[in-house]
Amino acid sequence: MILETIDQEIVDKLPPLSELHSTYGVQVNTIPVGELFALYERTGFLYPDKAARLTPHIEQVRENWRRMLRGGDSLLYVLTAGDEERGRASLAVWRTTHQGWMSQHLVSESNPYASRAVMLAGSAASILKGVDESHQNWFRPENRFPTRVFGSMVQTIGDSYSSVQRHAYFSLPRRMSLPSAGGVRAVPYNFSHRQALSAIATAARGSIYVAAEELVGDVEFKAVDELYRRVGLRRTRHIWLAYRGNREEPVGAAIVYRGPLGLNFSYLESRCDLLLHPNLPESEALGVVACLLKASSVAYRDFELDEIPVIADQIAVPALLKLGVEFVRHYCQGIWLKEGNPGFYRHVDRFYSKLLVRAEKHGWQPSLTVQE
Repeated sequence: MILETIDQEIVDKLPPLSELHSTYGVQVNTIPVGELFALYERTGFLYPDKAARLTPHIEQVRENWRRMLRGGDSLLYVLTAGDEERGRASLAVWRTTHQGWMSQHLVSESNPYASRAVMLAGSAASILKGVDESHQNWFRPENRFPTRVFGSMVQTIGDSYSSVQRHAYFSLPRRMSLPSAGGVRAVPYNFSHRQALSAIATAARGSIYVAAEELVGDVEFKAVDELYRRVGLRRTRHIWLAYRGNREEPVGAAIVYRGPLGLNFSYLESRCDLLLHPNLPESEALGVVACLLKASSVAYRDFELDEIPVIADQIAVPALLKLGVEFVRHYCQGIWLKEGNPGFYRHVDRFYSKLLVRAEKHGWQPSLTVQE
């Protein structure tokens, strides 16, 4: 049976949208922010390194979450399942682009049934609404559970509608002095650069990344920022392209995302995606990286932190280390497009079905803390 037929059978079996939450046994936006953050602490999601970076700003972070939730489910929604006796599970989903969402902070109090419920309910809702163009999640590759489930999703969904890429997370001091790069220039993005931006982003991260990040649509986030403004917050994006000499094809780009502080506990809402062309000689990478970081730092003049979160591919890692930028950890970015939603549902359902069979057979329930 071809995959399209299998996926259509999944869609046909979904409950009506009006009955979705009761069918899966989930609640939406019913848990207060304080209680939700307490759940994160109990499940160990806020491990020491992450907590140390978050705690100094925790009051502002909580207020940002409260404001996001005032938008109903237009900016952020939190799915919960289970109860105090059997253990709770929770999944937060927020709007990262105009038509794209990030799923994060999946935690469970030793209740894989509840974890399965929030995952499948979120996926089913996206299928039934049919308006979300992309979804993504981030996870640490050394975390075995997300690597097993999300790291393998491309095998089920296919590489036409999904991707999983490993990146390096660096922390760049905002006041760090960066060397000038001779022969390299960084140019702020404008509409005339749309093809050049698409070309460098496709070469560096692939077409799935370009589609999910809407780099050929609302590049400067004007539409999504308007949604955030309704609750007194901002969501913006600023881009610089790097060129060598007078050449017209870019060799790199810095894509700066800004959003409400702490919307993601690793501050991925305000990351700088550092892109280098895969064919860039290693001898030239240092100058391009320094030039892009220096130019894009102006987008962080009002940033609440002293460090800028930088997400880079392996090709840029040696240059960042030579500049003295602090390496924090590795992350994987998983992306699936709208057409891959049924496949993602099928992948998660199959994984949890096997997990639950083993759990029931051996009389144990694994504690799950899986996503950024």
